[in-house]
Amino acid sequence: MRGGTSRGLFFHERDLPRNLRLRDSIIMGAVGAPDPRQVDGLGGADMLLSKIAIVSRASDDGVDIECEFANIAPGKDRPTFGTNCGNLIAAVALFALDEGLVSASRRFAVIRIRNKNSGNLIDARIGCLAGESGVKTSTSGMSNSGVCVDLDFLEPVGTVSKVLLPTGSARDTFVLGDGRSVDVTVVDAGALYVFARAADLGLTATESAQQLNADPAALVTLEHLRGMVAHSIGLVGSVSDATRLTPDVPKLAFVGPPQDYRCSDNSAQVESGDVDLVGRIVSSQNYHRAYAVTGAIATAAAAVVQGSVVNDIYGREATAGVHDIRIGHPSGTVTCAIECRNLDNRLNIQRAGLMRTARRIMQGTVVVPNHCF
Repeated sequence: MRGGTSRGLFFHERDLPRNLRLRDSIIMGAVGAPDPRQVDGLGGADMLLSKIAIVSRASDDGVDIECEFANIAPGKDRPTFGTNCGNLIAAVALFALDEGLVSASRRFAVIRIRNKNSGNLIDARIGCLAGESGVKTSTSGMSNSGVCVDLDFLEPVGTVSKVLLPTGSARDTFVLGDGRSVDVTVVDAGALYVFARAADLGLTATESAQQLNADPAALVTLEHLRGMVAHSIGLVGSVSDATRLTPDVPKLAFVGPPQDYRCSDNSAQVESGDVDLVGRIVSSQNYHRAYAVTGAIATAAAAVVQGSVVNDIYGREATAGVHDIRIGHPSGTVTCAIECRNLDNRLNIQRAGLMRTARRIMQGTVVVPNHCF
C-alpha cells in the first residue's frame, strides 16, 4: 500500500509467527533484503519504498487499530523497528477499513490508531461515498491521486525521550571535526529529530537528493553531527556507534528561509511566498526525496519553540493556538497544523494535523524463500 510518499508491505498481525526472529526473517524475505536492489522481493530499493506495517484490531476500549512499523533500508540485513512512519499511518487507516477491521457510516469513518512503536495515538478521518472507502485527491510529491485521509496526531511529544526537548534546551552547540561550531535543536515530536541551519553546514536546504548525493563529504559531516547528538542524549555509548546501533534515531534535518526552487523532478516551481521555511531530511544515511510526516510534525513543533534554530527561521513569536507551518521540500510543500497551549508557563503541544493520501496497490500472496524459515 502507498501512504503519502511512502510505500510498504502490510501484514495482518495474525498472519505472522509469534517468534520474532522467524517473523523478521519472513519480512526480510518478502522484501528481498539484504540485496541493495531488493530484486528478489517486493521492496522498492529505496528507504521510502521499503517499509513494513503490521496491523491488528486493538484489544482495549477507546482505540480501534494498533500498528507497528519497520524500515528495511537497502543493503541492511535486518528490519529496524521502533521508528514511526507518519505517511503510512494514512494507509493503515485505509487498510483497516478495506479489511473490515473497522466499520464506517455512509459518509465517513474516524479511526483511532495506536502506533505501537511510540505509543502515540492518531485519529484518522476518511470520507466515504457510495460505499467506497475514500474521496480521491492528490498530494504534493505524488503524480496520482489517492484516498484523502486527515490525520490528527494527539499529544505527539515524546516518542523516544518522553519530553519535547531531550537536551533540556531549545538550542545546543556542537563542534564538528573541522572546528566549526553548529547550533542545533533536538525535538522529540512525531519522531526524534536534530535540526540545524543549512547555512551553518554550507548548504541551502533547496538542494535535490541528486545534488546532495553528489557531495559525499556533506553526508559524512551530517552523520557525525547526528552521532554526536545521539551520544549526548544517551542513545549510544560513543559517537562512532550511532551509525551501527541507531541509524534511524535520531533523524536529522537542515532548514533554511523561504526560497524559490525547482522540485527534484523539475515538475513544479516552489515559490518563496508559498512556504514558511525549506527543509531537507537525512535518515539512515540517505536523503529523503520528499518530507516525512513525522519530520513535518517535528519541524512544526520546533518552529513554535522560542529560541530554537527553526523558530529563528520561522521568525514568529511562539504563542498558544493553532499554527499552520508550510514546509518546502524536494517534491513540493507540506503543511502541518500544530496546536499548542500554555501549561505551567510552558508551551504544550496538543495536536499535529496533516492531510495525506493512500492507495491499495495490490493484494495477494508473497512467496518467501525457504531459507527464511
